[in-house]
Amino acid sequence: MLTSLTTFIGLMPIMTETSMQAKMVIPMATSLAFGVLFATVVTLMLIPCLYLAIEDIKKLIGSQSPMADFENKDSDEITAELIA
Repeated sequence: MLTSLTTFIGLMPIMTETSMQAKMVIPMATSLAFGVLFATVVTLMLIPCLYLAIEDIKKLIGSQSPMADFENKDSDEITAELIA
């Protein structure tokens, strides 16, 4: 998150430049800056939401994860089963 933010802030001077020489570089800087922000949002928001949706779909279908047996037990019960 911090790297994405500093990249975006670092590209801001290029995007706000008004000189004639910078006119060729401004579209590249803009697409790079907003692309980094978009990828960050997708990575931090969309991917975890998709994992949650997939887990809900699995529960609706009825298939359980291999760890479903351990989710409702406390650590002492799990330890006793693993040792035995």
